[in-house]
Amino acid sequence: MKAILEAGGKLVYKSDLVDALRQIGIKSGDSICVHTELFTLGNPLLAKDEFLEALLWCFYEVIGKNGTLIMPTFTYSFCKNQIYDKLNSKSTMGVLTEFFRQQNGVVRTNDPIFSFAIGGNNKEAFLSDSKSCFGKNSVYDVLKRINGKIVLFGLEHAGYTFTHYIEEQAKVSYRYFKEFSGISIDEQRRERKTSIFYFVRKLDVKSTMSVCKQVGILKLSDNFKSVKFGNSILVVLDAKRYFTDTLNQIYKDERLILED
Repeated sequence: MKAILEAGGKLVYKSDLVDALRQIGIKSGDSICVHTELFTLGNPLLAKDEFLEALLWCFYEVIGKNGTLIMPTFTYSFCKNQIYDKLNSKSTMGVLTEFFRQQNGVVRTNDPIFSFAIGGNNKEAFLSDSKSCFGKNSVYDVLKRINGKIVLFGLEHAGYTFTHYIEEQAKVSYRYFKEFSGISIDEQRRERKTSIFYFVRKLDVKSTMSVCKQVGILKLSDNFKSVKFGNSILVVLDAKRYFTDTLNQIYKDERLILED
């Protein structure tokens, strides 16, 4: 078996990633949303596509035929006055997400700002359109409802976009709904004018999320399972508990999750 990485002078194999995923609680049938930062892991020992295929194989191996794999493929198209082309607009969320969205059987959501690529057994459950980026029927909303998990692969202090979904549900005072409009092109190459609401930050007040404070909330409720992998880390978060525990803190004081 070929090693996939070299990290800290040691060879890392697919079996090591499979073991790490299982160690932090990922199991057959899970729906997982994976945020990635591959450059932290080590030095790849395979050609680019072979390396990325190996990583995807590991995730699918652990969640099995009944599991669902989700990755963010955010484009921010309408924020940049660009067309959102479902088949061709590139993900800004890293090389693995861009590779994943192009795989056979993987579908992509219609959100022209925060799209996701989805493969596996339950992908149809995530494809309903939402009036706002993080509103009812958005990918994060469904992930929470079905007890899904968020995986941080190679990162610890980034990948907490789920918090913005919670802020929208809480209707925090430091954000407001802004409508974005533009042209979307679907899989059949049909163009249509669409719009979506995005719960954006108010720039005239302190409104930036503190990742350290968010991580603190997760760790306090024992919802931050991690394991060392390669030169970096692998983290899993239970989406429903993430939602409930953070929402409760926001209801106590919405500024508890903001930078000082």
